[in-house]
Amino acid sequence: MAQNLSKIVGSAKLAAGGRSRVLRNGGVFEQAGVNFSHVHGEAMPASATAHRPELAGRSFEAMGVSLVVHPA
Repeated sequence: MAQNLSKIVGSAKLAAGGRSRVLRNGGVFEQAGVNFSHVHGEAMPASATAHRPELAGRSFEAMGVSLVVHPA
C-alpha cells in the first residue's frame, strides 16, 4: 500500500510543518487523503483574541489530522 501513496507539497506562510498523502486506485478505497499539520506562532491573531483579550500577545501552537476517504 505504501507504494501507492502520493506526496503533496503545500505552501503555507506560517511557522508550520505538515505532511499530506493521497492513496489512489486502492483495493478498498478509490481515493483517500490524510493530512497532518502543526502550526505555531509568536502571537495569536486578532480574530482569536477578540473575545479573549487576555490572550493578546501570547504564543500559540496547534496540531490537527484530517481524513477524506472515498470507498471503492
